[in-house]
Amino acid sequence: MEENIKNLINNYKVYHNEDPEIVCSCGGRFEILGNHTDHNHGLCLASACNLEIVAAVRRRKDKKVVLKSLGYQENEVDLSNLDVVDGEKERSEALIRGIAYYLNNKGYKIGGFNAYTISTVFRGAGVSSSAAFELLVGHIYNVLFNEGKIPNLVLCKAGQYAENEYFGKKSGLLDQIGVGYGGIVKIDFKNIENPEVEQIKFPFKDLHFVIVNTGGDHSSLSDLYSSIPQDMYAAANEMKQRFLADASEQELEEAKPNLTEMQYLRAKHFYSENLRVRNAINALKEENEQAFLDAINESRLSSTNNLKNMMVGNQYEGSPLEACDLVMEATENHGAVKINGGGFAGSVISIIPTKYLKTAMSKLKKKYGNENVVEIFIREDGPKTLYKF
Repeated sequence: MEENIKNLINNYKVYHNEDPEIVCSCGGRFEILGNHTDHNHGLCLASACNLEIVAAVRRRKDKKVVLKSLGYQENEVDLSNLDVVDGEKERSEALIRGIAYYLNNKGYKIGGFNAYTISTVFRGAGVSSSAAFELLVGHIYNVLFNEGKIPNLVLCKAGQYAENEYFGKKSGLLDQIGVGYGGIVKIDFKNIENPEVEQIKFPFKDLHFVIVNTGGDHSSLSDLYSSIPQDMYAAANEMKQRFLADASEQELEEAKPNLTEMQYLRAKHFYSENLRVRNAINALKEENEQAFLDAINESRLSSTNNLKNMMVGNQYEGSPLEACDLVMEATENHGAVKINGGGFAGSVISIIPTKYLKTAMSKLKKKYGNENVVEIFIREDGPKTLYKF
């Protein structure tokens, strides 16, 4: 048993004064391609990663959930009440209660449990700490009370529902599916109620994924984030559709005279990004490394020129665009890099050949700090049980 698991179990015993029943884990996720396509029912390519939340858990005889996370205050939720609690907005309790409500409403069993968690999914870097927590909680309900029979997609939807309706954050299903299935997944959101999910193997042994967290305050960027789907919806509406996926790029060209420049450019990004997802998947299947890297770099250029979410206004210093430029400089243009997540601030995901990894990591850490430049690895599993006692 790994030392960190032993420490987790000991923390559980000290805090809850009992032995755990199971130890389980769930990884975060990173976005490979498909930036701002999910909300208009497009294509995405995402992967679960090795940064994870690990939990020691034991079921209770009552309906209370008592969850303690290392470094955070205890979360206590009484599942006798599954209604939205206003005071829990933007808190972990809202996710625990919301997931329980969704699963209970779908006919699955729920119950109380004690848990202690330790996380390496650092916040603010676009690796979906919230989705990792949601899928971990869903997994606990699944294993302890439903014999592991709840389908992956149901657990993903439970997490999204809790985040939207209980936590108070409107998000798509990309994060939850990226976390919940494991490995690299192509997600087609054409049918939003039943997205198509295909797992894709990553064949390139000499390419490394590195997250670079540029920092930046996200609290004032909500309007910028929401402007992207709003512009895309406006373009779709001009084409007599609700979502861009239901119209064609040819129709977009015909509608161009009636659109603002930003509406047109962002819609243009949607269609070209979908094509890049297809091209990248073909490159992975055909083991064409250069074509894969080209698709990533073309996405960055589209984010810069069309989506315009690579910096806030003209603030280049400290922006994701600056980080991308530094990555390409450090790899002598042999790597690839793009925005990771909503954009404007936050993180970028870079793909760096082994030959340039040491130099690039050193230069990036000097700029952003050791804790903000992290090599991540593909996690082949979704949430899983590591030990049963």
